[in-house]
Amino acid sequence: MKNISQAAFVGPMPELCGPVKPAAKRGRPAKYASEAERQKAWRANNAVKTLRIDGKAAATIAKLAEMYDCDETHVVNNLLRFALANRNWVQAGVGGWAIKDARFTAGKRTAPTEPDLSALDAEFPLVK
Repeated sequence: MKNISQAAFVGPMPELCGPVKPAAKRGRPAKYASEAERQKAWRANNAVKTLRIDGKAAATIAKLAEMYDCDETHVVNNLLRFALANRNWVQAGVGGWAIKDARFTAGKRTAPTEPDLSALDAEFPLVK
């Protein structure tokens, strides 16, 4: 007959094959050493820019955001990605209207300055 006290033994496991090593940590290795390092990397990849949008563009962006049920940041990011992907801005240059605070003098809008078109006239002369 079997002794019940031997079957109910509770105690440390005997070391049969040497010392027991702690189990290795499972899962993927940590990408960042600390939360501060993770936050710093996120801020570096997701820069915050303050934009002033002129004229009807702000209303159009708000309308698109409402139409597609997303925030305006999402709309602006997609518009910028499209513009950067579909034009070589380094070669073509950036033109258009500048938004400057200098155009407001004493609470009134000043007249826009005339652009210098002399380079265009030399490159594309008018045929008469």
